[in-house]
Amino acid sequence: MSAPLVLGLDVGTSSVKALVLDGDGEVLECRSAAHALTPTPGAVEADPRGWWEAALAAIAQLDAPLAEIAAIGLSGNMSSVVLLDGDGAPLRPAPLLADTRGGAELDALPADVRAALAERSRNPVNAISSLASLLWLRDHDAGTFARARAWVSAKDWIRLRLTGELLSDSTDAHNALVHDPASGDWDRELIARVGLDPALFPPLRDGGAAGGALTAEAATLTGLSAGIPVAVGGGDMATAAVGAGAAQPGTLALSLGTSVTAIAPLGAAGAAAFADDWRGKLTLHPLPGGRGAFALASLLTGGLALNWLRALGGGTIPELPAGEAVVPDPSDPLIFVPQLSGAGSPDFAPELRGALLGLTPHTGGARIALALFEAIAFELAEIVALVEAGGTPVGRIVATGGGANIDAWVQTLADVLATPVELLVHHDVSAIGAALLAREALGQPLPPALAGRVARRVMPRPQHAGAWQARAARYREARALALAYARLPQPPSSEARPGGATP
Repeated sequence: MSAPLVLGLDVGTSSVKALVLDGDGEVLECRSAAHALTPTPGAVEADPRGWWEAALAAIAQLDAPLAEIAAIGLSGNMSSVVLLDGDGAPLRPAPLLADTRGGAELDALPADVRAALAERSRNPVNAISSLASLLWLRDHDAGTFARARAWVSAKDWIRLRLTGELLSDSTDAHNALVHDPASGDWDRELIARVGLDPALFPPLRDGGAAGGALTAEAATLTGLSAGIPVAVGGGDMATAAVGAGAAQPGTLALSLGTSVTAIAPLGAAGAAAFADDWRGKLTLHPLPGGRGAFALASLLTGGLALNWLRALGGGTIPELPAGEAVVPDPSDPLIFVPQLSGAGSPDFAPELRGALLGLTPHTGGARIALALFEAIAFELAEIVALVEAGGTPVGRIVATGGGANIDAWVQTLADVLATPVELLVHHDVSAIGAALLAREALGQPLPPALAGRVARRVMPRPQHAGAWQARAARYREARALALAYARLPQPPSSEARPGGATP
């Protein structure tokens, strides 16, 4: 081997993955161990101790020689908030990104403070930020919050257990809305204006830097060697861009998962390259290792709608055609508006719900699935147009996630976006990115050509371009109709009528 082995740990919302990368950038193996959410009504929380136990379990499953692993890198779910006491122990379950209880606390901030948060972060001031969870904890769990001496994100808690070092990085810090992307540090004046103590906010260091060394205790628990460096790491979307080899401008990295996301790297210019027209439509996020920043779009649907369709079919969907057999029919009346729980980028319409239009007695599950794939492609075409209008041409598309295994979906994307779609050899890109940051902490970064290896490339079919354009126009009309319906005044429920009667 040309370089030692490194380990990437990815702390997801339902499992922790442990991935071993060799010196040539090859994935030797990837193991995972599940953890559970804390069953708290009205909340989306997880016990950080469960993350640690899952990390130990995932490492224990590895067949790779643990003694040969020379460094560890970390990735974690974004916008999680772990409150720590003076000994670094979690004080309570951690609210996660999907926990929106802090929305009212954000709304209660003075208008000038909200404006300052939006200007500093260039992002919407909304409840999926870690700041919202901090304010909610301050106001609704005041006793616990008063005992807190610091807060960190998911991957930072795992690093604390591995090294004893309390740190975070810009990729996670930026989701708190009080991070300055230009300086790469906290805006302490803005933190005070929000009404929080800047002392609660951990020191920041670059994600590819060493964030401590593995302690003797952690070495005993993991089977790894004491003293090896542990990289600071990054949030999962940022490490996904690194792991997919998609950190340079001109690339669009798609994750075809439960929620389809699109990462558009901005290069070394970072926040300065984030166009004013993107505000409120895309979000800005730093990248680790001096790579600048990226704009992120999240559709809030994709695999979610496919899973719904699968559930209707008793756990399966009819067999889908091969990619080359997908032929758009402009006269087909079927349109699927797949936003079952609200729309994300670029219009962020939480009231939108899914709709099926143009059903016939012959419409089957496979046809509805194909309508879903084209709907996602049309939505992404709007994102590409927005990105390119902001001055960042898209010349390369990389796809990962479970949807990248569905040929019909990938071919539809290539056709509609009129760009080849590259499918990677390995889809665990957040864990790969974490391992690559471990290489950087060793001072042995992997050559860019070895990251994000391509298994195959799906080419667009120009002969179908006109038919797809006609289908896209029909989709836009159906989506506008569904959104107008969602915005109609809602009648009172039967429970609200006198005696609960139904007219």
